[in-house]
Amino acid sequence: MKASLGALGRGLVWLFSLGIILFIGVALTYGLAALRAANAQEGKVPPPVEVVTVLSQDSYRAIRRFPGRIDAAQVSDLSFQVGGEITQVLAKVGDKVAEGDPLARLDETRLKNRIGELKASRTEADAALTRAQASLERIRALREEGFSTDQDLDNITAERDGFRARIRQLNRSLANAEEDLADSTLTAPYGGVVVNRYLDAGATVAAGQSILRLNETGILEALIGVPPLFARRISTGDVFSLSSDGLTTDGVVTGIGDAVERATQTVSIRLEITEDPGFIPGSLVRLTLNEERRETGFWVPAQSLTEGFRGLWSVYVITQDENNTNVVARKDVEILHVGNERLFVRGTLEDGDRVVTAAPSRFVPGQQVTPIEAAPLRSDAMAISRNSTDSGAPRAGAKPGAGQ
Repeated sequence: MKASLGALGRGLVWLFSLGIILFIGVALTYGLAALRAANAQEGKVPPPVEVVTVLSQDSYRAIRRFPGRIDAAQVSDLSFQVGGEITQVLAKVGDKVAEGDPLARLDETRLKNRIGELKASRTEADAALTRAQASLERIRALREEGFSTDQDLDNITAERDGFRARIRQLNRSLANAEEDLADSTLTAPYGGVVVNRYLDAGATVAAGQSILRLNETGILEALIGVPPLFARRISTGDVFSLSSDGLTTDGVVTGIGDAVERATQTVSIRLEITEDPGFIPGSLVRLTLNEERRETGFWVPAQSLTEGFRGLWSVYVITQDENNTNVVARKDVEILHVGNERLFVRGTLEDGDRVVTAAPSRFVPGQQVTPIEAAPLRSDAMAISRNSTDSGAPRAGAKPGAGQ
């Protein structure tokens, strides 16, 4: 008895579900019929819609832009080779200097005193050497007459040689002291611009402690990080477009890194800027790389897409119904790349399809429209990727082409 009641209940549920499905189908049929009847009323003109005819392509060109930094060809933190107290810092941030220009000075008092001491010691050693040489001559004369021994000759010879070595040592010390005195004035190793000043007059510094930072003028370089896949396609001597703050110029590849940076997973590419349009060292620069991609698809306007089912995207195309009337139909597509106000897609589109260019949400499948042909999309349209990690395909719910 219970089994019979269960079977009866399941049958009722099935009949109820079937009834709902039939009701929805009838409602949709009558709704579409009513829509067509309304469109067919005398004096009723279907709404106009702008369309563009799309054609299949076997490939497309994409522009990839990779960020980097502009640097001077030479950047140096300048320091004294000797320690001491700074008496003058002659250069300020922003000053342009020529090679050999003095930039800072140390107190020279101790260095000059040291030179004076060494000169006095050398004079004393010279006098001692003169006496030793005279004594050696006398010992040799006495030895020939038998009034001196070999030991006396050996002793005076050793004394003379000792004074000679002492003088050589003093000469080297004196040369080093004079070089230290020359190094007490910090000079520009090349023409450039002072970009940082670390210390001022009165500070006591050790040898090698940075005083100023100098960027070389006239030659700039760009250091760009690109993914390994693209780095393998680049060779020394290749020329690429570089842009920064609205300024554009060309750069020649002069070096390619042989290791991947852990933090960025990129390979460093160094480019020499052939003609400086006014770039500022340290500012952001972008390298433009054209890429040919072998994919079959269609260019469609970015505003033609509407969100479909299960995260897919769709476009509306113009077809003809059984009465040869222009109506809209939905076709699903997959975005391959996001371009500049246009998208490269593949899917159920066919050559010659007329795609609704904008506001597809105003229409429903089967609605009658009056198509207005727009200018065709250029077949050489270039997709633009603004960074090295962007796949170009937006998520469902995010309008494609936004911000392009």
